[in-house]
Amino acid sequence: MSMDDLELAVLLLNSVDLLEDPADRMAHDLRWWRRALRRNGHAALARTQREADRRGLLELRAIIRSVFETSSEARARTLLNDGLASAGAVVQVTPAGLGVGGGLAARLLYAVAQLVAEGGVARLGICASDPCRCAYVDRTRGGTRRYCCTLCNDRAAARAYRQRKGQS
Repeated sequence: MSMDDLELAVLLLNSVDLLEDPADRMAHDLRWWRRALRRNGHAALARTQREADRRGLLELRAIIRSVFETSSEARARTLLNDGLASAGAVVQVTPAGLGVGGGLAARLLYAVAQLVAEGGVARLGICASDPCRCAYVDRTRGGTRRYCCTLCNDRAAARAYRQRKGQS
């Protein structure tokens, strides 16, 4: 099963993982990105990614990261609108509903913009487990997710337990 564009945006954001070495897996080339795309059902997209695209992907990643990190709806809208305009995104009506024409940047920005338009920035998250800064989309019913994965959740719970035990 392949990821949707919102999940691809999160994958791009998480190409920086402070718990990995090197933390920025796209610092020098796109090998990690192409492998990640193939592993997640996007082999055709992986084949289109060229080293010349790296700078644009890093800029796209920075824009989307800023959207995920802001708590301001207005700031998120400005970032997304500017990004969509720069990416040459063209919203189109398709048999399946609204879609976006343009390249990968337009698709990923549009996916994030749809979520923000429907529910604001509250569903966009950055992991609360220090030092992790990975991104996630909170799809829980109550909007209570705080960690990017079970490992970070468990790490934070263990740290809290040790702190409680040390205080008693």
